[in-house]
Amino acid sequence: MKGSKGFTLLELMVAIMLFAMISTAAYKLFDSVSRAQQVTDGILDNLDEIQRAQLILEKDLFQMAARSVRDEFGDSQPAVKSPSRDGFAIEFTRSGWRNPLKELRSNLQRVAYDLEEGELVRYYWLMLDRAPDPVQTRQVLLSNVHGLKVRFMDEKKRWSSRWPPAKQTEEQKPAGEARKSEDPVMPHAIELTLQHGNFGALVTVLPVMDYKPSDAHKSLDQDQQGKDSKKGGQQRALWPKSDNEGGFDEDEQ
Repeated sequence: MKGSKGFTLLELMVAIMLFAMISTAAYKLFDSVSRAQQVTDGILDNLDEIQRAQLILEKDLFQMAARSVRDEFGDSQPAVKSPSRDGFAIEFTRSGWRNPLKELRSNLQRVAYDLEEGELVRYYWLMLDRAPDPVQTRQVLLSNVHGLKVRFMDEKKRWSSRWPPAKQTEEQKPAGEARKSEDPVMPHAIELTLQHGNFGALVTVLPVMDYKPSDAHKSLDQDQQGKDSKKGGQQRALWPKSDNEGGFDEDEQ
């Protein structure tokens, strides 16, 4: 047919080359977006795992209760123990164990935390005072953890890596600070540090539920009285300070 022209081989090759370049650019753009989406999903999954683990940790530590237990050997164990007899980083009793099914059990729960092969593991027992061969439940809260450190603050705001603290002799105890052997020794605050592989050090500091702001004022009053006594009694308080001054009333706590 006269007057009709087709594509030359050169024009066809140029068109194929342009199509290949556009297709390659589109594929690289799609691949970069897909990789970014995968990285974002991984970060969000890690954040969700960390937030879940921190929520469980905060609930357990904040509801720490002054309730000692007996282990499977019949030996008495303190309310808070770190490191524990079984080698856990921390073992303690907590309150607030919900019972929606109305089972015959206490609302107190014995829990323990430990680091095992890069995983933060939570253990708990169904009974506080355990029988031989007790049922123990293991929960993995967080992975990619390379370190676990626990510290405790005592009533004098001193930090210690072990609990209960070392016992003082009667000669070392100040007057009026003798404690009955059966009274539980509870920390005023707990600091738990996790060394995560992706997010570095994750530090959680919480006060213990049994701690009252009035306790701090009591210790400050005792220190002030000790300073006044050293001055030969030249300064005397005209009015006794209230235990709840600057704090909360017991009914409000």
